[in-house]
Amino acid sequence: ASPTMLPTGDREKIQKTFRFFNAISSNDHQTLRSIMQTYEPEYVRTLAPQVEGTNSAGGYLVPPEFYADVLFLLNEYGFARKYCSQIQMSSNVLNVSTLTGKPSVSWVSEDAAIPASKGTFGRLVLTAQKLAAIYPISNELLMDANVDVYNTILRIFVEVFGQQEDIQVFNGTGSPFTGILQTTGTTLTYLGASSTSGKTHFPDITLDDLINLVQSVGPAQQRGACLFVEQNTLTDLLKKKDSSSRYLWDLATSNDPNINGANGFNATNLQFHGYPVVSLPNGVLINGYSTATTPSTPFALFGNLQTAGCWLGTRGGLELRISYDATADSVNAFTNDLQLLRMTERIAFGVGQPGYLAVLSTSAS
Repeated sequence: ASPTMLPTGDREKIQKTFRFFNAISSNDHQTLRSIMQTYEPEYVRTLAPQVEGTNSAGGYLVPPEFYADVLFLLNEYGFARKYCSQIQMSSNVLNVSTLTGKPSVSWVSEDAAIPASKGTFGRLVLTAQKLAAIYPISNELLMDANVDVYNTILRIFVEVFGQQEDIQVFNGTGSPFTGILQTTGTTLTYLGASSTSGKTHFPDITLDDLINLVQSVGPAQQRGACLFVEQNTLTDLLKKKDSSSRYLWDLATSNDPNINGANGFNATNLQFHGYPVVSLPNGVLINGYSTATTPSTPFALFGNLQTAGCWLGTRGGLELRISYDATADSVNAFTNDLQLLRMTERIAFGVGQPGYLAVLSTSAS
């Protein structure tokens, strides 16, 4: 589709974005300054506070229209952004207060003194880390302000950024973030209701395990909660049958929308006893699904991530560099007539109230 066939707003957005790309690739600072003069001052001040328009590494803040499209798609398809609380960071480190102890209450007579009581507070430190992706694109495509090329660039960066954000938020091992499944202080349950049940395989999961997982936290923590499982785990659950070869999931959720004929097993409105089931892509909760013995490995989650204080911080906006002579993955841009687009974002993550979240693990033995 040619930009001339698009609504005026979309056509101008695409043309502006590709003018920006080409100006960077040719080091056309005059055009870059002209484009950045169209940015709202608040956009620059909020998302590029280090230097007007650029950062210390020489990356340029992408046009706000392109940034808005990336954010929209990340929030639409990225599970971490969809379910966590988000906050804009004005510096690389942000301290978030957390409640570590609730104030006590007591019944007192009419004239008696009220005992002093106060809550205790902790501190969650969010430290922004850099995430970067490089995408090779031919010079011909970069010169063509085409809606399909624009959408392809959007999709590529949204997919790789969203996937890495999800992996770190849900199952990061400390480099750079500690994800929810690995966070100390969550409410831990085991397959077979015991760390010594002998259920050390992911396919050992049963609907009873899901019930134990849900019931391991109180009613207050169950409000607005979701059940997070990978597609492989959901497949294992959906295949469970009774002695009459009836699917147990259908029997257990007979009052909920039937999944038969739905567009995939992660279809909208899939629930377990009234709680929404979020089917995450394989590789997010389990680092290499296997039917072999995998003891003491957390792989499913239940809770309301916002109530539990799961904070996803964003420091600045998206920054872009383009190179025509660098090498990435053994591909040299110059010899292959390519441009290498490097997009960078800075995010932070932490869990303020891990005890509000229930985690299901394989047994230790």
